[in-house]
Amino acid sequence: MSLASVHHPAEMRGHDHHSRSIGSSLEELHNFFGTSDAVLSIEELRMQLNSCFTCGVSWHEDHVSLDCQECGGYSLERPCPLCDGQCSATWKRDLTMSHASGKARWEGSCVLRSQAESKRMLKSIAADEESRLCSRLEKLAASS
Repeated sequence: MSLASVHHPAEMRGHDHHSRSIGSSLEELHNFFGTSDAVLSIEELRMQLNSCFTCGVSWHEDHVSLDCQECGGYSLERPCPLCDGQCSATWKRDLTMSHASGKARWEGSCVLRSQAESKRMLKSIAADEESRLCSRLEKLAASS
């Protein structure tokens, strides 16, 4: 992008910005907008994202507000909510969804539920196979 295509604030439009050097134009912009105190460092941004937007506690420091829906009673990790921690799995906070919805959101999987679902699927498959086998045996007996 050329410097000529940069839009200057209204207060600066009266100046002949085409005849100025790049250095003075950048200097004017810096003076107009001031210092960059409002810009967050990466570490400050990380700390802000790891904090509750609703009540302001720092999840990064394991702080939590028990009556805040966004905190949900836990900081960045919690025991499995599906089996109340019986499976020993640790779920991690979904920061994006927690902040966007204002309610605690978690990512993880329950080992016990996964095992139970696997057993149900195996039982279902076994029952289907048993049913098909019985049906075939009946047909075989009827045709003999």
